[in-house]
Amino acid sequence: MGDVSERYDIQITKDGMTATLVEKTRKEDELETENATTVEQLLEFIKEQGVVYGVQEQQVISYIEDPQTNSLPIVVAEGKPPINGEKAYLLPVQLKTEQKEQVLGNQTVDLKQVIDIPTVSEGDLVGEKIEATAGIPGMNVLGEKVEQKPGKDIQIRPGKNTRISEDGLKLFSLVDGQVSVEKKLIHVYPNYEVNGDVNMKTGNISFVGNVTIRGNVPTGFSVSAKGDIRIYGTVEGAILEAGGSIFVTAGIVAQDSGNIKAGQDLHTTFVNQANVNVGGDLHVGQAILHSRCSVGGTIFCEKGKGSIVGGQLSAAKGIHAVEIGNSMHSKTALFIGVDQTTLEKEKTLQEAVKKASDELEKLEKLLNAFAAKEKAGIALAPNERIMKLRVRNTIVQTEQTLQDAKEELEDMIENKEDNEFGTLTVKKTIFPNVSVTFGKYRRKIKSPHQYVKFALVDGEIKLLPM
Repeated sequence: MGDVSERYDIQITKDGMTATLVEKTRKEDELETENATTVEQLLEFIKEQGVVYGVQEQQVISYIEDPQTNSLPIVVAEGKPPINGEKAYLLPVQLKTEQKEQVLGNQTVDLKQVIDIPTVSEGDLVGEKIEATAGIPGMNVLGEKVEQKPGKDIQIRPGKNTRISEDGLKLFSLVDGQVSVEKKLIHVYPNYEVNGDVNMKTGNISFVGNVTIRGNVPTGFSVSAKGDIRIYGTVEGAILEAGGSIFVTAGIVAQDSGNIKAGQDLHTTFVNQANVNVGGDLHVGQAILHSRCSVGGTIFCEKGKGSIVGGQLSAAKGIHAVEIGNSMHSKTALFIGVDQTTLEKEKTLQEAVKKASDELEKLEKLLNAFAAKEKAGIALAPNERIMKLRVRNTIVQTEQTLQDAKEELEDMIENKEDNEFGTLTVKKTIFPNVSVTFGKYRRKIKSPHQYVKFALVDGEIKLLPM
């Protein structure tokens, strides 16, 4: 075994998941007099170095049989990574929906994927908690167990007009209405419906529930909803703001005016010269043209033509399209990673946590003062008793505010760590004059590429085959 240890070395990565066989630096006269190493000797040497799991015997055999073709270094063992547990989450129940078809030109469009309006009755099940999973431990090449990270649990809370079952696992509607889904909350809102276009007769719309418009929203008008906004026609240079998601059937043609803002997702057929700000994902069927889009999740433009041309698009988790840019080399800027809006929201949440914590501390001191007075046998005055009840109620509300802010902040930080930079995928062609930016790294496309994926690898934007 002496000859083997003099010729070879085993390098194990810091995490213990990969072992690599390397050749030591030797003098020329040692190379001329060395004896051939057998497969058995090399496998025994690997074992003696403590590598006992995931040994790639075929790699060793191939190297011994043909060292010229299979030159060193070679990976001779790989560990099994742990499988982390899945987070608990709130799953909306599949409900009866209103589905329609509309004729655009000579083409009949099935709106099932764009307009999906879940309607519920009082007492209907609207969501249920899917429990977190424990995950599966892994093993490194040294035969040591690698602990997995268990999935994070959540406590579901009632949204607007919903109640939780006694076991804390199901959510039921308290009213007849339409469902609006957030990440950890499901609301049932009443619905305000406009049976046609928004115009001078309807005026601007602001509603605490969901809004459905069975026509167009022209330039200069605004529609605001606490829940979702669903529009069966076209949106021009209007202002739309939804606490939930926005669904636009016939597309958005904004002419560089107006603003579209959704707390959750935006689903539409096309986006042309629009300003879009979405907290969740942006789903576009045909094209995004010369628009400014800031997205907290992922941009999907993969159905139909799936074209992104011009403008500036920012997405925290990734962008997926069929084509990006065009043969005219229109300037198109893509930004992937944590955007400024997300950073600002994180700062706001941090401030909200501090404010709620400070307020809670003051309230608890005041409550303790009342308790100490009563313990000393001093009766509280009528106004003090009222104040004590108010303090208790305020403490409950402040604790809930603090918990909500902490959970949202934890999720944001966790998502930032898990998805610091996503990927850009192009199913067909990406054209010249498209710039791709991952954080502080930027790459400008100078020639067409097809069927490719862009990712940030070791501080460099790599172009990888699909």
